Amino acid sequence: MKKVLLLLAVIALTRYASAQETTHAYQHWYTYFGTMKINQHWSVPFDVQLRIRDGISNKGQLLMRGGLQYAINKQHQVLLGYAFVPTYNNVSDTWLPEQRIFEQYIYKAPKIDMTHRFRLEQRWVAQPSAPGAHEAIGDWKYGNRLRYFNRTQLTIRHHQQPTRFYVALQDEIFLNLWGNSISNLLFDQNRFLTAFGYQISPNLKADIGYMNQLVQVNSGAKTMNHILHFSVFQNINL
Repeated sequence: MKKVLLLLAVIALTRYASAQETTHAYQHWYTYFGTMKINQHWSVPFDVQLRIRDGISNKGQLLMRGGLQYAINKQHQVLLGYAFVPTYNNVSDTWLPEQRIFEQYIYKAPKIDMTHRFRLEQRWVAQPSAPGAHEAIGDWKYGNRLRYFNRTQLTIRHHQQPTRFYVALQDEIFLNLWGNSISNLLFDQNRFLTAFGYQISPNLKADIGYMNQLVQVNSGAKTMNHILHFSVFQNINL
């Protein structure tokens, strides 16, 4: 617990320093994460996320993602997946798609509810066409990106007994890699989430929390998004 609190303090100080030079925005994210279990080793994880800008008053982004996952054992899992991510572009007043293929490795700690995830993405991002053009998409840019994700879930206890309530702490860093025409900067973004949740049943839980997203575009400009984050997690046995 002391290490977790120290990590949170470092993240808070770093973000306070960065906040002095960034643009701030506000969003709502509504997310659903499902896992369809085929058998002991094979499953199909998928998620759908609606991300709304400017509170709840503007268009933003829709993410649809899924993959085929193989569990080597209870602690080690590998996955190959695909994502389709249309994002609304205010300048061109149109939705621009992004397509991704990704590979990932997950390690689950044996003695605490902590998940480490490493994900490598191959991204094709649509670019807006020139003003007056008939087509909305002018070109595509390609980039490789590495993501490291950590989520820790702490059960809330009452009179030394576990309850259905929990607190989740989560952080994910995004780094642009070689062969990247989307951005030539190493740092892409970081997402930190703290959430309060409830275990509805053994296969269903939901949480709500605050996410702080720091994004850096190719020009070097930074935006800090303050996000009200809703999540539902469900395991489905086929």
